[in-house]
Amino acid sequence: MAVLKGVKTLDMMGGEITKVAYKDAEYERVEGDARVGDLLSVTEGIYHEDVGEFFECYDVDCDGDAVFDDGVCRGVALERSTYALFRKKHVRLKVGDYAKVVNWPSRFKGVEGDFVKVLIDDRKYRPFHCELLNGNYVGRKIWARESELVLATEDEVAAAKEAEAKRSIEAKWAKIGRKVGEYKVGDIVAYDGLTYFQNEGIGEVIVDSTYNRGPKIGAIDARGDLEENYVTKSSLTLITPVEARFDRG
Repeated sequence: MAVLKGVKTLDMMGGEITKVAYKDAEYERVEGDARVGDLLSVTEGIYHEDVGEFFECYDVDCDGDAVFDDGVCRGVALERSTYALFRKKHVRLKVGDYAKVVNWPSRFKGVEGDFVKVLIDDRKYRPFHCELLNGNYVGRKIWARESELVLATEDEVAAAKEAEAKRSIEAKWAKIGRKVGEYKVGDIVAYDGLTYFQNEGIGEVIVDSTYNRGPKIGAIDARGDLEENYVTKSSLTLITPVEARFDRG
């Protein structure tokens, strides 16, 4: 992570920065101890060039010191008196938003830094019902307070959506008792076969995957002939598993 690039000053008072922008979020200067996700502006650096640079807090140690990556050593800890603290400006989350877990009670499932998707907002004591998208408790549901979540950045949302899509695909394959990309003889597949059949279409798995190659597919090529080729898994989409075919016993 090292020094954060692209932090822009939005407001100052008495010669001190009071508000900054980083990526798609605004951060306001606050007092108190650091939390995961806060920005740290070094005021007493280990090296002279650190002063005024911004870093992101990814952990808080047992002494309450903010832990960050200085680009040389991951795990550098700073005492509270050596940095100005900036926290993401509060924006109430909405159903469908992606958020990062912060300031999380250890007695509940979840870990600071995990990503969640907001499913329900009932505006009660712990208003947000969320699904954990990564970490040790992925797939579990948790209730969270506003103070325990911050809106994820665009990059974090993209990563969370990718993880969510991957888990969705894994769940679909697991439902038929297979690992992702585990094709069997008799499966009906759609293929992108410009390299193999000079067309795109529907084919049948006639030989299971071997080594790192995909399965052998039988399909009608661009000339209208029945052709057989090994096709990489990335070019295949499972349409009907062999177990669900009505024409098979």
